[in-house]
Amino acid sequence: MINRLGSYLASRPKRAAVLVLTLAVAFVLVLAGLALELSHFGRAPYPSEKISLSFVNDKVIYTQEITCVLENETPSQSFPYTGMMIAFQVASQGGSTRMGGTDFGNQSQLSTNSTATVHQVLMTGSLLNASIDITDSTGDGSFDSGDTIVFEIVPLWEDMVYTMGLLWIGVHGEKMALEVSFAIHDGKFYGWYSQYLNDRPWYE
Repeated sequence: MINRLGSYLASRPKRAAVLVLTLAVAFVLVLAGLALELSHFGRAPYPSEKISLSFVNDKVIYTQEITCVLENETPSQSFPYTGMMIAFQVASQGGSTRMGGTDFGNQSQLSTNSTATVHQVLMTGSLLNASIDITDSTGDGSFDSGDTIVFEIVPLWEDMVYTMGLLWIGVHGEKMALEVSFAIHDGKFYGWYSQYLNDRPWYE
């Protein structure tokens, strides 16, 4: 059979050249695809930064690490829950769903001078349900060191990017914003600082 093919191609050199060229192009494409796969091998699918996010028992926990004393506040304190807002977004390759800015926490329930936790619903729908538990570790009414936000997202899909934006607005209009994102891929948790919500600032 091989001899017949060789004889056939020898009698038709133009077709032989076309066949050889086609095989060469196919070979180059296979090599290019292999090289592309190898270039992505070992590359993390999402950013990973040293950030105060952890993944425990299917829940994501954000822990405030520092206390920033604000000027012109009486008494001196970190960001009071009054004047804070939160936004939440879920994004995949097919698009994104965003919850616009809403009040963050509840000042009266988080100012009891003892550890207090407030439950807050962020998003409900056919895609998922998302809520948070905000814990004021000292009950001083400020979002400062040791306070936590526990995310409960059901279902917690892999390869979706979840983003939280926090904003504090002072009495004189000054603003301080924080945005973090997280995702899960093949059971591994990734967290990073992001700017996905800045495409159309959610607090304006």
